[in-house]
Amino acid sequence: MNNLLKVVFVLVLTCLATTLWGQVSTEPLFPRADAPLKIIYDASQGTSGLQGAQDVYVHIGAITAGANSTAWSIVPFEWGTADPAAKMTRVAGKADVWEYELTPNEFFEKEDGETIFRLGLVFRNADGGLEGKSEQNSDFFIDLAQTFDLKFVQPDTESSLLEEEEGLEIKVLTTQNSDIRLKVDGKEVAFETDVTSLHYLFTSSVSGSYQIQADATSNGALVSKNIEVHVVGGSPVLPVPNDLKKGINYLSDTEVGLVLEAPGKKNVFVIGDFNNWQVLPDFQMNQSLDGELFWLKLSGLQVQKEYAFQYLVDGEIRIADPYADKIADPFDDQEIIDQDRYPGLLAYPEGQSFQASYLQTNQLPFEWKYIEYTKPKPEELVIYELLVRDFDDRRTYNAVTERLDYLKSLGVNALELMPITEFEGNLSWGYNPSFLFAADKYYGTKEDLKRLIDEAHKRDIVVIMDMVLNHAFGQSPFVRMYNDGDFGSPTADNPWLNTTATHPFNVGYDFNHESEYTQALVDSVNHYWLSEYHVDGYRFDLSKGFTQRISGSDVNYWSQKDESRIEIWKRIYDRIKSHHPDACVILEHLAENDEEKILADYGMMFWGNMNYTFREMAKGMSQDFSYGYFENRGWEKNHLLSYIESHDEERLMWESLNFGDRSLVDLRKLSHAVNRNQLMTAFYFGIPGPKMIWQFGEMGYDEELNNDRLGIKATHWEYLEDGDRNRLLNLYKAMIGLKQENKVFSFPESASFDLSDEIKTISLQGEDLDVVIVGNFGLSLRPQIEVEFPSDEEWFNYLTGEKMDVKEGILEMDLDINEFKIFTNKSLPLPEGQIYEVDLITSLPEEGKKEGGLKIYPVPTAGDLKVEFPDNMGDCRYRILDMTGKVWFEGANYQNDKILAFQVKDIRAGLYIFELYDNRQMLRKQFIKK
Repeated sequence: MNNLLKVVFVLVLTCLATTLWGQVSTEPLFPRADAPLKIIYDASQGTSGLQGAQDVYVHIGAITAGANSTAWSIVPFEWGTADPAAKMTRVAGKADVWEYELTPNEFFEKEDGETIFRLGLVFRNADGGLEGKSEQNSDFFIDLAQTFDLKFVQPDTESSLLEEEEGLEIKVLTTQNSDIRLKVDGKEVAFETDVTSLHYLFTSSVSGSYQIQADATSNGALVSKNIEVHVVGGSPVLPVPNDLKKGINYLSDTEVGLVLEAPGKKNVFVIGDFNNWQVLPDFQMNQSLDGELFWLKLSGLQVQKEYAFQYLVDGEIRIADPYADKIADPFDDQEIIDQDRYPGLLAYPEGQSFQASYLQTNQLPFEWKYIEYTKPKPEELVIYELLVRDFDDRRTYNAVTERLDYLKSLGVNALELMPITEFEGNLSWGYNPSFLFAADKYYGTKEDLKRLIDEAHKRDIVVIMDMVLNHAFGQSPFVRMYNDGDFGSPTADNPWLNTTATHPFNVGYDFNHESEYTQALVDSVNHYWLSEYHVDGYRFDLSKGFTQRISGSDVNYWSQKDESRIEIWKRIYDRIKSHHPDACVILEHLAENDEEKILADYGMMFWGNMNYTFREMAKGMSQDFSYGYFENRGWEKNHLLSYIESHDEERLMWESLNFGDRSLVDLRKLSHAVNRNQLMTAFYFGIPGPKMIWQFGEMGYDEELNNDRLGIKATHWEYLEDGDRNRLLNLYKAMIGLKQENKVFSFPESASFDLSDEIKTISLQGEDLDVVIVGNFGLSLRPQIEVEFPSDEEWFNYLTGEKMDVKEGILEMDLDINEFKIFTNKSLPLPEGQIYEVDLITSLPEEGKKEGGLKIYPVPTAGDLKVEFPDNMGDCRYRILDMTGKVWFEGANYQNDKILAFQVKDIRAGLYIFELYDNRQMLRKQFIKK
């Protein structure tokens, strides 16, 4: 084959500098750690802001962790100081070109035996207010040779792919003058003496793989390096078989078909375990007639054996299959293996780079056990949003499965999983997706996830996926096939992604949802999870970003009604409903009401953020939150999914405990903070419509979000052992139970709200039940409040069972700070557990509310009741009476006993008052008899 080579000698140079990024160059071309080095910086390029600067300083660091590390370990200069030693010298005759000289091993104070592999660089003015970085706004890096060495700088990859007759320029550099030879498949094709660089142009008219070897000799020392060049013919053009679709197609126990969508690409090879990761003619993919798709059938595979593989696109780009359901990662997999998070996970293939995909024939299908289950209507949803990473310390799908009984006991009927498609890194919120068809392995296997969903369905809990289709991150094949460098921004020829985001608040790289390629991808993703994993719907992240109307940094313009975005979402919704009519579609839209009304009335649901208002109320303020009801926005359907907490919002209990009012009641004390949060909870659930709880909100979770926004948060399951937090949990259970058992909380016949003042009321009328909720959001006792009721019939206090007589539509009552009452026109079973812990007579002397005051336990009680007397109470009398005033027990305590025991098993269930009094004061406490 060698006699058919055409190798053309082009040029031999001995240059003084080589460009690294355009802005930075070095003398010599190939610097060493133990030799003088000149760094040259062009401030007129890149992101510098240093063009025309009077002085430029270098911020420089030695990297000793390894040849590929970016971590600066030795940093001699302090940022933002005018250190003369860091000042660069202007190059004569060039206004914006600066230079700096050093010998790395002498310049940095390194430990004995420590090796400097690289230098990291950022350029700045004296105070650091202006800085110069690369065009990607990252640090500059200079690789250092330790001794006499050579390297290929063009191409700069170990493997290159050419078409027949296509030329490849080869550049070789050495660290010092030497004799350089270049060989192709062992045959010397060029030789130069006493040079530091060599350039060649390689072409071949015959396909095949060629080994290019460079040898450099200096003072008797020999250094050799190799690269591989694959020469191929054009891609065979054949129609895609009808039995193949995009991704991995399992055709038999030993055969698969692979299809990659890659418009505009010239050729694709499949490399993997099955061919020892070699670029071989038999594994060149066929190209479809229209040039859009590449396909290949692989046969002779071992049954049920897992194979890792990649696509090599145009000889340069290695990607995993974008549609693969399992990904091998060179950075993250070893941690998963070490922690035994994914049984049987294979180690990442040695010697390879970038993400790979797995294929495996004859996989055992998952056995779904619970196909029939109750699905709530959109208006009936009570969603529990959770992050698998932080819901349990084990951070697995299985750990969530084991907690499902807790969620069932809470009463929720929907579980919303924060993003679980394969994301970058192992510890993440998941909003940095890389592979949209694969479940992230850090949480467990895909079977574990399916089992979680199946077990949720067993408990009549539907599962909603938080789906991220606004953007992708750099590992995504949809980015990497058409982008700058390995992980850079999408280029103009990218079929799926915009080169620049069309809207503010974008993260990652922005999908173009007007592109037919993106639309097909979105439809495939949505259909896949609904079908393969039996999920019940989606909450779409950053749905307002699905626009091509460029708004730049104008948030208000971005939020305005966008006809294109409306059509985009109608198309997605229609496509989902055409195959899965029961699927729920929830948008994190947060746009202007004109647009949300159109889409809500079309059938979609919308996040309704009430967090700011409720956080203000958590601190003791009074706010109007009537916008949390759909009719107040003019919507025809009750599809406003309101929430008072979410993963994006600070916790209410944290606000109370850190910033709560302390004027009359100390809201920074847990018991009072719980009372405040109970008040808000009652009113939050009192507004009809779908609801969402962010994990542990029912316990009064109080870890700050923004101290480490994306960081791991403690679980605090021990909160369940705290009496005050249990009162909040019990109220959550009670309110969710009311909503699930009474249609008036989802489909009221009429609803009225008076939420503008400190005394707030909600009045609901339904076919089977009427409800009135009243509460004091002020910071003072409010006696003799007159509350309007829709009828004069009998009413019942839901929390106590007390029957109330309403006359002429008015009921008078006293309301203490944070006190609330829930009235129904039917007697309902009392909620379980202790909920309401404030004195029924709100004007009691302060002594009775201090530590060491009157205490009653256990509450509720089935029989045994103990009463602990206040420290300041001497001779006294006591009695137990019900809500009608009937006395059931009475007596005297003249022995000054501090604890008395009672047996109340024979009295009927209900709310009772223990009354304690002497000649100075009267104290009262409520308790519930079960």
